[in-house]
Parts: sequence; C-alpha cells; structure tokens
Amino acid sequence: MASGTVLIRECTIEDFGRVYELLEQLWPDDVGERVSLEKVFGAYLAAESDVCLCAQLDGRVEGFCSMIVKNSLWRSGRVGYVDNLVVSEGSRRLGVGSALLERAAMLARERGCSYLELDSGFHRPGAHSFYESQGFDRFGFMFGKELQE
Repeated sequence: MASGTVLIRECTIEDFGRVYELLEQLWPDDVGERVSLEKVFGAYLAAESDVCLCAQLDGRVEGFCSMIVKNSLWRSGRVGYVDNLVVSEGSRRLGVGSALLERAAMLARERGCSYLELDSGFHRPGAHSFYESQGFDRFGFMFGKELQE
C-alpha cells in the first residue's frame, strides 16, 4: 500500500500504460481495446475542453481522472463532467480520489463552470458513498444506446 504526498498533474501520453492498467480496474469486464483507447486518450490530451489528470503517490501514478467541459442548458452555463475517475485498489482511502476531484473542480471553475457532475455504475456503492462524502448529490439515472452504423 502506498503512502506519502499526493501529487496531481496533467497526464502526458507517456502515462497511458499506467492509465490503461487503472481503467482495467475500473472496467474489469470491458476495458476496451488498448490501441483504440490510446488514440482516444491522445485526443483528450489534445482537446482544449478536456482535462486528464494523473495522481502520483510515491512517484507512481495511482489515480486517473478525465473531465470534459461542456455547455448545459439545464445548468444555464458551462459544466465540468468527470467521465472517468479511478484510484488503484491499493491506494484507496489515502486522499487520492479527493485530490483528483478537488483539482478537477478547480480547473472547471477556471474554465467558467459553475457545476461539476459525474455518473457512477449501480454496481459501485462504495464509489457512491465516496462521491456523497465529497458533496455530490444523487439526482438521476444515466441512459445510453449504441448507435448502429
């Protein structure tokens, strides 16, 4: 188990290998094809409206957060949407997730957002408790549909 000071920084393409390992923990049954995900990761890094953060603990990336800044009619302004947040199993409860969310909120405010939101799967009650402890409210369900070509 890691210990020490959490360092939050913007990710680089060199972080992808470790980020992929973390995504395997987040989506153990459906992580996706590595080459495709690396292309999407690169697109995140290149986009001005997207943010990718890595959390280092004792020199190793132990957490990852990605956020999209979007316009929202419902919120009457810009919203930061955290679409991925994962902390390695061995580094949970050490402040890594809190530090990632804090930095995401700071960056969202700097980009003109007045609201931060995220979603979490039904099968992650521990994550739900964590988000509530961070001041997030439950307010709905997320729905999705695969588009046929």
